[in-house]
Amino acid sequence: MKKILITIFSFLLVFSLIGCSQKSTTKEEKVLKLGVVPSSNSEKLVDDLTPFAKALGDKLGMKVEVFTASSYIGVIEGIGSGSVDFGLVPPFSAVLSNKQSNTKNLLVGRSTSGKPGYFAEVFVRKDSDIKSIADLKGKKIAFVDPSSASGYIYAGAMLKDAGIDLEKDIKYQFSGGHDKSLQLLLNKDVDAVASYENVIRKYTKEFPTLKEDVKVIAKSELIPGVTVVASNNLDEETQKKVKQALLEIQNDKETIQILTNLFSITGFEEPNNDAYKAIEKISEKMNIDLNKVK
Repeated sequence: MKKILITIFSFLLVFSLIGCSQKSTTKEEKVLKLGVVPSSNSEKLVDDLTPFAKALGDKLGMKVEVFTASSYIGVIEGIGSGSVDFGLVPPFSAVLSNKQSNTKNLLVGRSTSGKPGYFAEVFVRKDSDIKSIADLKGKKIAFVDPSSASGYIYAGAMLKDAGIDLEKDIKYQFSGGHDKSLQLLLNKDVDAVASYENVIRKYTKEFPTLKEDVKVIAKSELIPGVTVVASNNLDEETQKKVKQALLEIQNDKETIQILTNLFSITGFEEPNNDAYKAIEKISEKMNIDLNKVK
């Protein structure tokens, strides 16, 4: 009887160890966090990007999860701390994370124009008498986020170049998203908004009359494109794998179309570091200390 009990106990112990081993393996499964800034409804953005994350994960041989936050800075801080492994972020966010957390720019996105960048534009309603940047003096403006290149930094610099003091000559607010800015403009809650060149095409489904109701009054110089930024805590081998996987995935028309629809990205190429230095100069014009932005 004693031998039988010992045998049973031995079997139970073996199965228990096997179970623990399986759980341990599951826990050690590598999961990469992909960070994206909240350019639109955060929950919808995560849902829309999930098929892309799945395709990328299949190429990498590991799971990729999408992360966003309530602000651009939240995503930047995540990449800086290592809780987010890499991100698809606007160029100003890339420069911030480079400066503050020694992150690395792996790739830059090509826009629908084929260029590794895009333009900021200032929009007003077509029924408005505003014809130029100078006409915005005394008006209400919606910017997107203090860390948005097209939605604030470059547009704000254009206003300053036109002799407009942002703190004295206009009233402004941060909407928290390009779609939210457009909603404010269409509702006549503001007189103008700052956004990017393809925003009308991007949000035609949400706002069917956008093309008929809104016009552009100013356009910036070329801004570096959406940038793939790797956390300093992500090992070099995995960084290389992520970079290679993205270069391969751009040839998958169905998968890259997801990024085209969301961020106007049609492919990737090596980043030009000189282009990011231009952002630093624009930041100086906007009195932004890149080492202190929080």
